[in-house]
Amino acid sequence: MIKIGNIIKIKNNQTDNKKRFITEIINASAPNLDFYLMVILSALMTSLGLIANNLALVIAGMIVAPLLSPILAMSLATSILGSKLFIRSLKILAVSFMLSISVSFLVGMIFDFNIGEIDLIQKMNVSYLTLSIAVVAGITASYAWTRENSKDYLSGIAIAVTIIPPLSSIGISLAASDASTVVQVFNFFLMNVFGIFLGGIFVFPVMRFYKVKKTVLKEIKKEENSLTS
Repeated sequence: MIKIGNIIKIKNNQTDNKKRFITEIINASAPNLDFYLMVILSALMTSLGLIANNLALVIAGMIVAPLLSPILAMSLATSILGSKLFIRSLKILAVSFMLSISVSFLVGMIFDFNIGEIDLIQKMNVSYLTLSIAVVAGITASYAWTRENSKDYLSGIAIAVTIIPPLSSIGISLAASDASTVVQVFNFFLMNVFGIFLGGIFVFPVMRFYKVKKTVLKEIKKEENSLTS
């Protein structure tokens, strides 16, 4: 026999999980020193890895890059029609974009390299396959982050979502004065961000995150107060 109390308990747990996720995703993408420092370090590692054609170093940069969280926050904001969260996350992504490119540009100016010999950059092409990979990665990341027991898989997902390598590639391509590669890689970056964004938009409405919109507004208000204090 199904007890009403058990049903209520399950629903409460689901709501608590949603609220926990909202707090975590906003904290993980908070525009503070730690966040931007990790962006700079990840761009530094990735750009060095690209120039050296060192896949292990590029993967290390992808793992520590925190850029997945603001993109998922934008998906969440779109799903619940939260304009404040969307604008806030877009600003964070834009600042991260500029920081990553600037750091990579400086690395490209310091070291000698041939942009045509960097295999990973040559593979950064827009296609339906790469877009599909980004969408699936976005769906997986969104679902894994909302599930406490699945968060251990996020480091692996971070490798699948190609965000920081294109930004580093743009920076070193600018240093090499290779305009065609800059355009190619920039389009690849936009496609990946859009794919991850779409993946999140698919997951969050299905999981009914619109029911905890007040928690989002509360967390954003808390962050604004902490930044102004």
